[in-house]
Amino acid sequence: MRYDSIELRHIRYFLALAEELNFGRAAAKCHVSQPPFSVAIQQLESYLEAPLVRRNSRQVDLTPAGRAFREKAARLLAQASDAYDVAQSIAQGRQGVLRIGFHGSMVFRGLDRLMRRLAEQEPMLKIELREMSSQNQVDALISGQIDLGFGHSALVPSQLSFLTLFDEPLVACLPPDHLAATQRSLSLRQLEREPFILFQRVGSPAYFDRIITLCLDAGFTPNVNYQVSQWLTVVSMVAKRMGVAIVPQCLSTAGIDARFIALESKTASSPVQCMWLEAHDKPAVQAVLKHVQQCIYPPVFTPDSTSHP
Repeated sequence: MRYDSIELRHIRYFLALAEELNFGRAAAKCHVSQPPFSVAIQQLESYLEAPLVRRNSRQVDLTPAGRAFREKAARLLAQASDAYDVAQSIAQGRQGVLRIGFHGSMVFRGLDRLMRRLAEQEPMLKIELREMSSQNQVDALISGQIDLGFGHSALVPSQLSFLTLFDEPLVACLPPDHLAATQRSLSLRQLEREPFILFQRVGSPAYFDRIITLCLDAGFTPNVNYQVSQWLTVVSMVAKRMGVAIVPQCLSTAGIDARFIALESKTASSPVQCMWLEAHDKPAVQAVLKHVQQCIYPPVFTPDSTSHP
């Protein structure tokens, strides 16, 4: 089949000639000299076994076959260009599907900003968000169920690469009428006799262990009455006067009627991390990482004591 010999340059040269209707101008437009340009047009006609242009000393016109071929050829060249763009976009991580795991508290750390930025800057990249605990994200990354994760864990398995975005302070979360609710800051020891509400260890062992350790360092073992699986549940239970909690400061912007008081402990903080499996080498991960540090950060914390004297 002779059309197997047709190259994209033949198509490009012909479309330039169809537009200019002049061999010299068309050759210049294609950045080649006129002799090889003319040879390419002759080759194309030979492969198609049909004349595409009429030539004489005064003008160049398209034949009926040339006019019909022009429409199809333009579409073919556009499809080739699209195929090139798609391949480049995927190779650069700018197109495809990226599965992101996130802890619910990321909603208050700028996850919305990141999604808007990606929609604007990477419109051909489809993002699938999956809410899951930090530990479940680690498992899902290793098993290939997600490509990127946002969690908080001081110990990241060796199979994963990670970027620590910031070290977020932990704050006391108290019922609105608690005796310490008007303080600017408090010592953990003040909560020694309070019932504690904790994020369950199976979902986030790092947070659970961190809070227990902080209490032990303050000289007491917390009275853990409840363990739940969502941070908003923790804060909501505190608002309903079911106990107290130690939570990431970003939850102070959740709009729930609880009081958030700074802790005097200088070590009451927890790292927020972006994690991925380096072995997957997915270009889209690197494309998203460029935007993560510009979008993910905690809100400015204003202790409740300033607005609730």
